[in-house]
Amino acid sequence: MPHSHSESIPHSHAPHNLETIIPPWVPIFVSALPTAASGPEPLTSTQLASQSLPSYPFTLSTVSITEYVDDSSAEHKTLIRPHCRTCMFRGFAFSRNSGILSVTTDKRMPKFGQLSSNKTLGTFEACFYFAHNNKQFRFAGTSKLVYLTSEQQVILYNAAEDKIEAASNEIEAEFYKAWNSLSPMMRLSFCKPDPGAELTAERWKVLEIIEKATHEAKADAEVAAELLDEGKQNFVLILLGPETVDYVDVEGIGQRILFTRANEYEWEFHEICP
Repeated sequence: MPHSHSESIPHSHAPHNLETIIPPWVPIFVSALPTAASGPEPLTSTQLASQSLPSYPFTLSTVSITEYVDDSSAEHKTLIRPHCRTCMFRGFAFSRNSGILSVTTDKRMPKFGQLSSNKTLGTFEACFYFAHNNKQFRFAGTSKLVYLTSEQQVILYNAAEDKIEAASNEIEAEFYKAWNSLSPMMRLSFCKPDPGAELTAERWKVLEIIEKATHEAKADAEVAAELLDEGKQNFVLILLGPETVDYVDVEGIGQRILFTRANEYEWEFHEICP
């Protein structure tokens, strides 16, 4: 039977029990994940209990807002354009109970500018579709960005509040955990020339140096170390904080549940037509 429900956590008690507060959509999402991006098998009970989850591709959508003057009319106009791309889900930040999706990117990628713009307020939509069980999850909310300054300080940027601050110890640890979890080849990819730049002979040479460092790490340890330090400056941890989660199961008659964040510690959810 269709039903509505509100997960209530006493506000005065919640900050001291964050590990026990699990967004109600999290267990459904975790159980829907396959063991690997290439395999249809569901997670085992051990994996379900573990904080470690398999990486999985999903679609991340952002928006760009550009103000310009129309040459023909001299009018000031605004161009709003959606952008989508495939990203890799890196698990939940901090703990599974946080409900915060972890994604990484290069600071020079367009999505960094789109998510860091105070015009877009860091808004995003993300869509996961699991073909092995016909379940879909659509997330919508705001993001926060974690990255290094030129002085090697880890900072947190909140576009919704247009606020930049030094990262807490917990966030800094999450940043380095995300960086160190990447393969050497993936980390070296952050050293490549600016994404989207014209492929000149000079830039091709840089790509060859990175390729060599990737496959001959022992012989080029110093080069690889230097490149990795450079690459870390371009590395960004994106923290996606859902405000709504639209879950659809299209098996049989189908089921659809809309989860909505009521406040920092509460979620409401109710069934809607698939």
